[in-house]
Amino acid sequence: MKKLLPSIFFSASLLGSGAVAWMAQDKATECLPPRTGGDPSDAQIRDAFGKQGIRINGAEVQGLRANVLLALQEARAHGVGNSKVDFAAVEIAHDLGLDSGAGSNTVRNIVAALGYLMNQRGFVPPRPVPPQPMEWRSYFNETVNLWHQPDFLQLMGRNQFHPVKISWEDIGRHQGSAWGDRISDVGIWVREDERDPSSAKLALSVRRDGNFRDKVLMVPADKIKIHVKSWGHTVEKTLPQRLQELGLASATRDRNVIVSNQFAIVPVPSRSMRGASPKGVPPRAAFTFSIFPYGSTNFVITDVIEGSSDAIVGPGTHQVLMANIKGQKAPFTASRAEDRPDLLRMEKELKARGMDVDVQRYYLIQIPLRRDRTIQLSNLGTPPLARAFAGVYGTVECVAAPSASAPMALGASKAEEKMKAQGADAVSGLDKVAIGHGEVEGTYFLGSGYQGARADEPIRVTVVYFVTPVGKVTTRDMDTFTKAFAQWDSQAIWGGSFVTKE
Repeated sequence: MKKLLPSIFFSASLLGSGAVAWMAQDKATECLPPRTGGDPSDAQIRDAFGKQGIRINGAEVQGLRANVLLALQEARAHGVGNSKVDFAAVEIAHDLGLDSGAGSNTVRNIVAALGYLMNQRGFVPPRPVPPQPMEWRSYFNETVNLWHQPDFLQLMGRNQFHPVKISWEDIGRHQGSAWGDRISDVGIWVREDERDPSSAKLALSVRRDGNFRDKVLMVPADKIKIHVKSWGHTVEKTLPQRLQELGLASATRDRNVIVSNQFAIVPVPSRSMRGASPKGVPPRAAFTFSIFPYGSTNFVITDVIEGSSDAIVGPGTHQVLMANIKGQKAPFTASRAEDRPDLLRMEKELKARGMDVDVQRYYLIQIPLRRDRTIQLSNLGTPPLARAFAGVYGTVECVAAPSASAPMALGASKAEEKMKAQGADAVSGLDKVAIGHGEVEGTYFLGSGYQGARADEPIRVTVVYFVTPVGKVTTRDMDTFTKAFAQWDSQAIWGGSFVTKE
């Protein structure tokens, strides 16, 4: 068994002449010029082990050299405390015939020798391993399941906001009832994979009142602006003007419209997020709205900063709403605003021309059509209903007592650092989203038979502002919601519920 020298200073007289020679050799090794790079020399390895009281000769250095280099490689990558370094240290102890059992300091001493080699000039110390970028799938699932987070729901409750997966956007519903002659359900379907519509899941919408109460505003119709693309240019028109062009004006019901406003919290990838989009493609999430008007038929106008699209929906099931891109249908896309400087520039230019535009705003406008007319629907597709609706209708109004879940991990590191430095409520956990469109997916079909088929019933305008999580949702986000809702309140001539009388 090889003898371990104590890790203290011995005088030459106590050690004898052989030890004096070895100590002299050790002292000479200390005076060797430091290596400027590459692997350690035999003398440096012998010197490092000697400092821990382990005396080895040249043959032993050669025998353990491979394990030393392997251990140094792991130490450079992961730090000296890594288990792979410890494993190599045990192998070295075994090769030297040293005791590595319980109570022995051998492995600890060998690791210290390796650490000494790491600290010599020419050996770069390991850099801290940066946290791995968050996986898109993990972030996606956490965001669409945000309503299972107790802290989030408590924050919503304190501010009297209501998170839902399906928003009831009804034109006609009976008092105190879930039924009526113009019932409409609306969902927002965000795709995990932009190329795969079946990967979509329902995103969360935040309303300022519950679905059943359906608190709305009555707003002058000319406050709603539609943006039509004409020869590559954007032309702004009031809603009544657009209705006249489409042959959908009503002599009795176009002075005011029903407005409901909400925020859509959707998963939108960051540039550092893995698995979100193909290489070279700016990070974004594709989404579509779906609408289920039960037994009625509606002409729908969607309006975003890039322009408006028209569609006809009717009885059957949830029907998808898409962007009309020169006669081709495409999903809408949500990007973090800073990743779409082109849309921010467009917003600035259109506002400078006096237009009412907002890069994160989505209008969904339902215009009721007569039931006695034969109207062909657009039929642009249906969302993946089976994977999303299980339990949704039963829980949209009953989310006050969720099951406990893991803490949110939605944040970007910069947002988290700001929260720590300024306090959780001093920063926003939701970031602004810019809405665009994705790749085309086939021919866009509007439908037919709608002109002159307007029913003399009110129009409903759903105003949706898109945001995405970059950290834990805070009271500052609630203040943003409140201010946005208040802006619409200032334009309204009335506010309340047609369903539940105040």
